[in-house]
Amino acid sequence: MKRRKILRTAAVCVLLFIILAVLGYRIWLPYANFGFAREASEQEKELRILVVQTAQRWLGSAEGSDNHKEILRIYNTHRPLAQGYEVQDDDSWCATFGSTVAIQCGLTDIIPTECSCERQINLFRDMGCWEEKDDYVPLPGDYIFYTLKNPSMKDSTAWSDHVGIVVGTWHGYIKVIEGNYGGVVKYRVIPVDDPRIRGFGLPDYGVQIT
Repeated sequence: MKRRKILRTAAVCVLLFIILAVLGYRIWLPYANFGFAREASEQEKELRILVVQTAQRWLGSAEGSDNHKEILRIYNTHRPLAQGYEVQDDDSWCATFGSTVAIQCGLTDIIPTECSCERQINLFRDMGCWEEKDDYVPLPGDYIFYTLKNPSMKDSTAWSDHVGIVVGTWHGYIKVIEGNYGGVVKYRVIPVDDPRIRGFGLPDYGVQIT
């Protein structure tokens, strides 16, 4: 009886240790050294990092704030305005945020501006810069598209409803910065093989190299 009690106590301790270890790992994970999964030229790295750093300057911007209004203003005053539609304060703005970053970096020739995720996917596809292979590991500055509202247990091919900018990868995880993530610009960490990933827009940063 005493031995059984000791074994039960040991099992509970092991379980608690595992739970605490998992929680600790998840808390620590966003602070890991996310970076480049493979080599790129120094010039290309500079452009990719520029896009990421420009997006990071908006971290913490909340819907309805002055920063949110500025994100919309930059998008709405850019010409040509996609679909001729000015994004409103109460519209979804994840694609608008990604487009604003492209506008600020002067890279709209390789990053199509849009306020719709699905239309932006089609623009990347028209440019020959769309990737949805299961084994693709993104680089910083790639645009990652999701299907969050109607997730599938298998690879998603449904209508995309969210987009972010890849910050980097680390040991099977992707760190992303997103506008309108719960109404705020903030980070998400997601497994590389997460079935909610619709695919990636791959700006051709190499064409900018002179």
